[in-house]
Amino acid sequence: MSRTVPDVVELAQRLVRRDTVAGNAERDLLEEAADLLREAGFSCLLEGYDPAFPHKANLYARLCPEAPGESLFFGGHVDTVSFGDALWDRDPLSGLTEGGLLHGRGSCDMKGGVAAVLCAAMNLAPRLTGRDLVLHLYGSEELGCLGSFFAARRHREHFGRPGAAIIAEPTGNRPLAGHKGVLWLTLECEGKAAHGAMPEKGDNALAKLLPAACRLLAVRPDAAHPVLGASTLALTSLHAGLNHNSIPDRAALTLDMRTVPGQDHAFLRQELAALAGEDVSLRTVLDVPPVWTDPNIPWCASTRRLLADFLGSEPEVAGAPYFTDAAAARSALPGLPLLILGPGETAAAHTTNESCPLDQLRAARDIYEALIRAWYAI
Repeated sequence: MSRTVPDVVELAQRLVRRDTVAGNAERDLLEEAADLLREAGFSCLLEGYDPAFPHKANLYARLCPEAPGESLFFGGHVDTVSFGDALWDRDPLSGLTEGGLLHGRGSCDMKGGVAAVLCAAMNLAPRLTGRDLVLHLYGSEELGCLGSFFAARRHREHFGRPGAAIIAEPTGNRPLAGHKGVLWLTLECEGKAAHGAMPEKGDNALAKLLPAACRLLAVRPDAAHPVLGASTLALTSLHAGLNHNSIPDRAALTLDMRTVPGQDHAFLRQELAALAGEDVSLRTVLDVPPVWTDPNIPWCASTRRLLADFLGSEPEVAGAPYFTDAAAARSALPGLPLLILGPGETAAAHTTNESCPLDQLRAARDIYEALIRAWYAI
């Protein structure tokens, strides 16, 4: 290994120790990543995606932008969810290694994967002369893939010419061929405030919204995918009123729908609006389409065979119920073969006492190196 390439566990510890909850200090972390990649020969561009928050940023890195042919693309995010209210056994920013685990917020989702991608890319960069390798690290994935969709909308050129992509989310180092989409809607009713003792002088927004909520509760989406499973719909919050003795002049309900390939989000919004009724307005909060790659295409099939050497057997075709930055990559490059693959168990993400197995972290670096070698035949 080149002397400039850090140990993957040590790098993951450094990343975990940076507080990037809800986009905090994204730019600081990405500046460190850019310095490492530049030393390995990558051209890097650090860009903000929200003028109101200069610490929120994306990093686009390419090894040889002028190279002919198709490249391999790696993507991931550096922000994390909050620590939560429950007490942790260790400081969530400690980055401690104990019991064969890396501990801390983001160790699993997904700074372990980011560290593995960086180490693999830096280690093999000297052997990729004249070839392009593309890395994107995004901010605010946890807030709705804000960084990656900004890149997809504004900077298609930064993706280069990839022939396949890896998103390094935690999967236990098992490849996922796609994930469900998500549609977050807020349903709102307006009314007129009045004293609770004189309800006839007001217009009760809650009373108008509740029948719509009951109709939506009865919805059972009938769409399903053979691997991703069934589409789902859930009502997740209800807000109305200020106190016991006032008629609410506004009521709002939030809805979470998880979709599968073949469902059209615009059509779903129209259906839900009609079901809610004319007194209810719908506002889209998040709209991320589902992602699916045919697992039988040659690159996906060869990747599963390659992973058999690391996992002990060829992994089964699988998918995820949650969304990832893969949706943005697919929107920028329709038809791009794409797998979600990284260290850490999915069930550990977002939990109190989040952790990532050290053996998976080291294996992920080796897997990414093997995928790069296979892609470029080096």
